[in-house]
Amino acid sequence: MSARETKLTNLDMGNNNIGHESGEHIAAYIKTDLELASLNLYMNELCDLGAIAVCKALRQNTAIQILDIGGNNILQAGAEALGDALKENHSLHTLEIGYNPIGPKGGAALADALKFHSKLTTLRMGWCKITKEGAWYIADAMKYNEYVTTLDLRGNELGDEGCAALAQSLGMVNENLTSLDLGYNEIKDNGAFALAQAIKNNADASITSISLNNNYITKFGEVTLTEAVELVQELNPGRDLYIHL
Repeated sequence: MSARETKLTNLDMGNNNIGHESGEHIAAYIKTDLELASLNLYMNELCDLGAIAVCKALRQNTAIQILDIGGNNILQAGAEALGDALKENHSLHTLEIGYNPIGPKGGAALADALKFHSKLTTLRMGWCKITKEGAWYIADAMKYNEYVTTLDLRGNELGDEGCAALAQSLGMVNENLTSLDLGYNEIKDNGAFALAQAIKNNADASITSISLNNNYITKFGEVTLTEAVELVQELNPGRDLYIHL
């Protein structure tokens, strides 16, 4: 691909199972194509070795805006390499890293980049096994991040504690996030209560959509969330805020 005279703006290599050996070849192309805006590497078994090679190239590429590297069996080491790349790459605005078991420390590595360095506006990291520990790091980063508007954390075993950590961030300072997806996270009423309180505490926030589908929230939690939404709408006539249960 590097020998092509006409460079690509969109490269879709998803669902090809090309393996980690291809990482170096993809990286070589990324370094030469400064017109490439979108790169899809979904479901290719890149693993850490392939991901690390791609991430090293991302540190030099200033064109790619959208990257899908989901479903590649990437672990902590790959996530750390991606975090390092995000600290230097300010062109990337949409990242899909879902369905990679990066774990809590992998989540921490990405959070470290989000905190002050990355310009990402959309981050999708569903089913990454970050657990409540990783949620704490993400929540802390969101207190300082000024760019992320869409955050997808579905299926990460966050539980009530992880939900509460994120709620604290929402309730304090975050003015940028508009969409938060916490579906499939084993969240119960205590998590719902924390989120409802955060919504009330920061009624002027920009959040418009919170998804909590497929959790374990009872009618008590649902009523508390509904009351929080009604308060926000009373204080801000015309504002839309939807909670999906």
